[in-house]
Amino acid sequence: MLLDDAELQGRSRLPEPGAEVTAVRDSDEEIRIRGPTQPNGRIGRILRPTLLWWALLVAGRMLWGLSGSWDSGLDSVLSWVTYTSGNLGFVLPYLLFATGVGLAREFALSRPLIRVAMSLGIALGILSYVLVDWVAPVASYRDRISSGSATYGSVQFGPYTPARVLRTLRHVEANPPEEYSMSVEAPERHPPNVLRWRLHQPAAMGVFGLVNIFLGVLTARLTANMRRRSRRNARVAIGVLGGIAFFVCVMLASPIEPFLRDGTLRPGVPSAWAPLALPLTEALLLGYLIRRRRG
Repeated sequence: MLLDDAELQGRSRLPEPGAEVTAVRDSDEEIRIRGPTQPNGRIGRILRPTLLWWALLVAGRMLWGLSGSWDSGLDSVLSWVTYTSGNLGFVLPYLLFATGVGLAREFALSRPLIRVAMSLGIALGILSYVLVDWVAPVASYRDRISSGSATYGSVQFGPYTPARVLRTLRHVEANPPEEYSMSVEAPERHPPNVLRWRLHQPAAMGVFGLVNIFLGVLTARLTANMRRRSRRNARVAIGVLGGIAFFVCVMLASPIEPFLRDGTLRPGVPSAWAPLALPLTEALLLGYLIRRRRG
């Protein structure tokens, strides 16, 4: 039960017998009287902003793609499954920042907040991993087979899932080619460092999603005393700029571009995990600012 100021001034509503009632004063000096909450309703309020932004971003990206040349291959159900699941899984780790903000609003105590944040971060990270690295590649593989557009190289080791990447890596290590190549038609010549990066990068993205939840929590607590408009703008700025900066770090750390440019074999595993230094540093900085503000 959630009452605003007008309801509090105009009438008094008594809780049911035995119900626990708490009064919370937020940063805008509004009094909220909250009665017992069902866990499902609380989780729904936490995830609602995330799901809204998720739907808006995916819909916007799909509309933008359909207005250009991306719509040329969307002529079957499987192609739509590939496109949709790939977009959904890609944006989810970035949107978990909004989930963290919602958690900070719903949970005042640190222990239940951390427990719920860990559970949601792991569950949604697994969902993102399944969508991007299993559903989309398998749907794309089956779409190429059914449409007759598949070539031997593109289906030699099966759909481009982590299992295929591992099989390809083992083949390349056991049978090193004379010259490495990133050609789709010659997966047996792919550089091993790129294959290792491809194996570790999904796990690193899952960890980023988990860290991003706690970045949302820390940002919500740091900005709690701001006025409503300033607070909203600060949270959006930190979340959006932090996500963009991490994406840029992932692109810069990727070993694909150096190999295509001059054949450099940059180590794949460190390249996958190095971008996490940015959100972790951001979390340490936000925590320091919160402790400093509290004195």
